[in-house]
Amino acid sequence: MPRTFFASAHPDCIQTRKAGVKVDRIIIHTMEGTFTGSLSWFQAGKDTPGREVPTAAHYLVSREGDICQMVADERKCFHAGNFNSRSIGIEHEARIDPWPPRRNKDGSLKPPPFPTNDFPLAMLDSSAKITAIMCKKFDFPPDREHIIGHAEVPGASHRDPGLMFPWDSFVALVASHHEALVAP
Repeated sequence: MPRTFFASAHPDCIQTRKAGVKVDRIIIHTMEGTFTGSLSWFQAGKDTPGREVPTAAHYLVSREGDICQMVADERKCFHAGNFNSRSIGIEHEARIDPWPPRRNKDGSLKPPPFPTNDFPLAMLDSSAKITAIMCKKFDFPPDREHIIGHAEVPGASHRDPGLMFPWDSFVALVASHHEALVAP
């Protein structure tokens, strides 16, 4: 059974949304790393070596379907450039680019923790549930106009969630969960 828990992002990564700004987008991201690594990164502040901008996301979803909320829905975090104020960011434990070579202590090559462009059903279903809840909470339809990839944010320099992300089946899952939420 997937776990759901809260672990706050670093305060450097969180701001108040401007008054009157309506959330009307869900931004789908890939972590390009592991769930635990991303959780740790988002809990680090702007003074962390190698960090240019304090980034975070509202939710992280593991390959097993675990959900970690890191930023309250009503707050803004830095995850999608000029769409930060109007969106909820959901990071997925997936990678679209090949893993860099890593070595074990004995010098042998270490296998990657999971394959590239692999989006397990447990992860997609948990993410679809969050997305459906956000669509209902902020009153916008569960469709591709309102659920977009990081790469689709105007001015984005990112490519995630990549060309292999299963948009049709994901949006169908979101719609199914959304129907269950709004059913009488």
